[in-house]
Amino acid sequence: MRLEIDEWPLIPPYLEIEADDEPQVWAAAEALGFDRERLTSINTTKVYDLYGIDLYAITDLRFE
Repeated sequence: MRLEIDEWPLIPPYLEIEADDEPQVWAAAEALGFDRERLTSINTTKVYDLYGIDLYAITDLRFE
């Protein structure tokens, strides 16, 4: 499994857990002390949606 801190402009950094299968993701999350209710499997575009940001409306997305 791989743990990555994803950083994108306009939203806070978030932890991404990547693995070859779902049980490995759940095991990593549990080892880190996360409850399943705090996890999601949405993509980055949908993370932006959670913050009310429409990525398709932004023509130039950059860090300041």
